[in-house]
Amino acid sequence: MDTYFEILIKIGRCGTLPKTEELINNNLTQRIYLSGNWIILSDDNLINLFKGLVVLEEYWCKKGEKIGSTTDTKFVYHEMLKRHLDDDYSIGNWAFEYSSNSYVPLDTGNRHGAKTIYDYFNWQSNLDEKKSRDKIDATIRREEKKRLKAEAHAERLKKKEIRDRELGYKK
Repeated sequence: MDTYFEILIKIGRCGTLPKTEELINNNLTQRIYLSGNWIILSDDNLINLFKGLVVLEEYWCKKGEKIGSTTDTKFVYHEMLKRHLDDDYSIGNWAFEYSSNSYVPLDTGNRHGAKTIYDYFNWQSNLDEKKSRDKIDATIRREEKKRLKAEAHAERLKKKEIRDRELGYKK
């Protein structure tokens, strides 16, 4: 009998679930948390484990089970990135497009309408730029408010001085 890892790696290699529903039900119905044991896998097996998890979780999703943020795929994908196995994000993009779980593969929870991982990165980059611009704009507005307040105060002092002279309080 194959181990849970071996089954997932086989699924990842072929890209589909086994044909027999019995094999799926007997071996994969109980969700087993991987607990980081995947770290010892070779690079190829890690990639196939990731793909197998994505395929299996999508199968579960279609059967009505919602996995969401508890997905193991995000941890496996982070290990893949750490090992530089997906520097071009092609595998992550495949998972992003294939999975209906918004936490796959980046653990974002919200894809903000992006259809590909590259669209998401573009949105994220634009968001970061917008936050930076907003911060600069807020600083400029604060400085302008200080300047206008100082000018108004100077104007009030000038008017008070003129009034005091007219009333004879100052010479």
